[in-house]
Amino acid sequence: MAQTWVPSFRKRLMLGALDVLGRLAPKRAHPPEVDSNAQIKRILVVELWNIGDVVLAMPFLAQLRALFPTARVTMLARPHAKTILAGTGLVDEFIETELGWTEHATRFNPLAYSWTELRRVRLALRSRKFDIAFKSRMHIREHLVLAMSGATRRVAFAFGQGDRVLTDAIPIGDPNRHKAADWLELLKPFGGHVEGPPARLKVSESEGRWAAAFFAEHGIAANDRVLGIHPGASVPAKRWPLDRFVQVAEAIAQRPGVKVLAFVEPEGYGDAIARVGGVIPAKVNLREMIALIQRCDVLVCNDSGPMHIAGALGVPTVAVFGSGIQQWFSPLGEGHKPLTGVESVTTAQLLDAVDATLRTNRSSDRVKEELPDVSRNQSPR
Repeated sequence: MAQTWVPSFRKRLMLGALDVLGRLAPKRAHPPEVDSNAQIKRILVVELWNIGDVVLAMPFLAQLRALFPTARVTMLARPHAKTILAGTGLVDEFIETELGWTEHATRFNPLAYSWTELRRVRLALRSRKFDIAFKSRMHIREHLVLAMSGATRRVAFAFGQGDRVLTDAIPIGDPNRHKAADWLELLKPFGGHVEGPPARLKVSESEGRWAAAFFAEHGIAANDRVLGIHPGASVPAKRWPLDRFVQVAEAIAQRPGVKVLAFVEPEGYGDAIARVGGVIPAKVNLREMIALIQRCDVLVCNDSGPMHIAGALGVPTVAVFGSGIQQWFSPLGEGHKPLTGVESVTTAQLLDAVDATLRTNRSSDRVKEELPDVSRNQSPR
């Protein structure tokens, strides 16, 4: 599985405290059998992390619809989750929170909580009287959230200590399992996952029209190939050097029939790519970025949220990964060409991967509508 923690003396102390708490939490001695799935009415899913983490939970969320057809699904998450999953129908309700549980914030102070916010979250969870609560991350503080939830069944991976707060402690199992498969492992007490169509992000009709207008405004024709470039990542260590992204943009922008779209982050990271001659800058919000990525033939990026967004839209990616994490966090879907080694991947290697991807993929296979006839001086916003 995607191991996200390293046991330490401090963490073992925290787990011991959770074991004590677990003695006080309600727990069923005999969990209900699988045939009671239809009686489950309220489900909590805890996913408090980044954009990519939310996307990789989508296959699990789709399974909840199949296994618990009458249940109302609530997700405890950061505000971006609601934005990303808009229109998918995978979640009925979001409880939004920013608990500040980053590695930086808690490295020297394990009790670095927003106590007021934690209390608000606890009250919100308790009031909903959940039948089941799930979490997949090996994160001690999320164990605490499950304990606070008051859910009748609390399902998560077993730490080996601190598991008294769980009613269903799932063995960790395969250390090489993908993060999306980690989520699906949590369904074993309820009959396991079933076959179904892939979970996809949704672009609304109005968002599709906006993206089409953006393309027309910037001279992208229906028969052009579109290469999106997003150079950002959640932490600097995951970012391929920006000057190499610039070199890729310079090489591709000179080709006839190919347009390069550079996604610039709100604080300006990526501006250097947007300044390359012939490159189209896109400094847009999250929903607009999703709509534009859907129309790309390939997205060049790091291991990042936009990479996972592309995968969940069926858009192939050429993504640069750090060593040792590709097996856990590769994007959903097929046709991706991952490259491993943030410092060692060369511009030539990435261009070769782009060429191979462009030869076999076209965005028109996914987006069937024609670009609308809009005036060149119409604002795409």
